[in-house]
Amino acid sequence: AAETAPFAPANCGFTPDWSQDFLHRHEGNILHSVGLSFENEKTRGDLTITARGLEGSALYALSARLREAIARDGSATILLDLRPTLPEDAALKRLQAQRPRESLSNRLRKAFALDSTARELLRDATPKDATPHQLTHTLKALPITLTGTDTLDRAISTARGLRQDALDEHFMIRSRPGVFAAGEMLDWEAPTGGYLLQGCFSTGLAAAKGVLGWLESSVSGIA
Repeated sequence: AAETAPFAPANCGFTPDWSQDFLHRHEGNILHSVGLSFENEKTRGDLTITARGLEGSALYALSARLREAIARDGSATILLDLRPTLPEDAALKRLQAQRPRESLSNRLRKAFALDSTARELLRDATPKDATPHQLTHTLKALPITLTGTDTLDRAISTARGLRQDALDEHFMIRSRPGVFAAGEMLDWEAPTGGYLLQGCFSTGLAAAKGVLGWLESSVSGIA
């Protein structure tokens, strides 16, 4: 209907262009305290690898922009910082201090305390003969291409819904007198946590006041 915008997942997980083999082997693993950036917006938090892809607070904060970019362009590339508190020049010195005769996996583990999941991501994103400069640059800006969102039923919240012009100033649906809407029924979204809850509480209170006003005017009309 013209009154509604089709619901879409918000604060949701995303599907990276990783192989099913990689997802299966690393399902449930967590990339702890990583940084993410997309179009100059940066976030930080944990990322969890699932059978479907990636989810986590750092990704949820970017979900609206990523969802729209994927809908527009077919994909979106985020940059993953595996060690956001470690400057790139310091990372380079740590890697160069490792013994050259050791395996790359051991050097990455000792230099950056990377677990097996992070090490595999870093190795896969760099050439086999990558230099220390290439490795540390990718450590700080590892590209991940996202091709879709996780399903709507797994999202923390929803975007879209009843359009603003479908409601009057009291949150009553114009085409359905006496029917009010609030929260995630509305074409509106916010970051998960306090912001999302507060928006639902506030619109719920406004709608409740609208209901009371509607009932009072109905009673007055009868009288």
